[in-house]
Amino acid sequence: MTKDRIVLLDSLRGLGVLGILLCNAPDFAVPPGIAESVKSWPHGTEPDTLGVWFVTQWLFQRKFVTLFSMLFGVSIFLVGGERADKARGSILRKRLSWMLLFGLLHGFAIWYGDVLLSYALAGFAVMFARSWSPKRLLWTGVSIWVAFSLLMTAGAVAMLLAPGESAQAGAAAGAGVAKAKLAEIQYSGTFLQSLIQNARDRLVLLPNEPIIFLMTASLMMIGLACFKLGLLTGEARTRTYVILLVIGLLALAGVGFVFVQFMAQGLPRPMGMVAMTAQMATAPLTTLAYASLMVFAARSRGFWSAIPKALAPVGRMAFTNYLTQSLIMTAIFYGGRGLNLHGEVDRPGLAAITVGIWIVQILWSRWWMDRFEMGPLEWLWRRLYRGPTPLRRPKLEAAA
Repeated sequence: MTKDRIVLLDSLRGLGVLGILLCNAPDFAVPPGIAESVKSWPHGTEPDTLGVWFVTQWLFQRKFVTLFSMLFGVSIFLVGGERADKARGSILRKRLSWMLLFGLLHGFAIWYGDVLLSYALAGFAVMFARSWSPKRLLWTGVSIWVAFSLLMTAGAVAMLLAPGESAQAGAAAGAGVAKAKLAEIQYSGTFLQSLIQNARDRLVLLPNEPIIFLMTASLMMIGLACFKLGLLTGEARTRTYVILLVIGLLALAGVGFVFVQFMAQGLPRPMGMVAMTAQMATAPLTTLAYASLMVFAARSRGFWSAIPKALAPVGRMAFTNYLTQSLIMTAIFYGGRGLNLHGEVDRPGLAAITVGIWIVQILWSRWWMDRFEMGPLEWLWRRLYRGPTPLRRPKLEAAA
């Protein structure tokens, strides 16, 4: 049972890291501020472009980063154990400290959209709660998430009711496009120009860390609570997963309806704010529905059981795959690093590139994990916080 539970967690982690790439792809391809925008998107709103945007926002955006955050909360407990375990607690602190450094390096030197720094900072807080009961973890995490959702809802409603808000938003959007064009020149320039512009955009995002910290910490607590309740290990009753699936799919249908209304009304900014708010607020519900589908797939036989098996190696080396995605995408889009296609690829092309990377990472993860104990960057990370660690799998001796 323990082995099966680990495989299921790895499968969910693999699903999360692959799903995140489709959401991040526009942020690699165009300057920040216009990546998720519809009207400011530099390639227009043709049906295929709008279709990829809709599918991404409806089925992917917020869901997979939520899943990844929940699973990181689980890892805090799996690595650190109970708070009374001082030795494992020391290992956890070293692990998070090195992750913080990796996050700074990744964010400033490779890609500004890094989440490792946020995870490390939130992890330092959640580690003090890792021995809490599932009820206390769930209550605290949900309370924080609901509070943020209510604040966002109030802001969306205020935007809908304010008559002069659209004009102000339009002016702000115009200024954002002008700023993005200037950033585009730098991202399409030399290696040094793209490196400096990336660092500048990372600095611009840093003031958001307090908000990201609270949101991420709340999801980590929710994820750890679900783990302790058996929801993320496949141990819960089938009826529980059915209920989670129905609730999550109803939430997903509601979000889809709001986004359809947004497009049908001509893409008004206030309605877009409502859609994004609904998307964020319901993300944990949809994420647990996706997790329930993975549990059903793991329990099944035949075709569906192959999905978690294919994703498990990806999840076992999620750290490597996440950073590799950044290296591949910046090599494709950033100036001085490879193809220099920044600003040149529309959303359908980004989706095709993403699917290609999915296939490569599924295949290479399987190849690597058949031969090694962990991913190459997982090995480096573990060596830094835990000391010498074997990488290659021991060869099985032939039976005498």
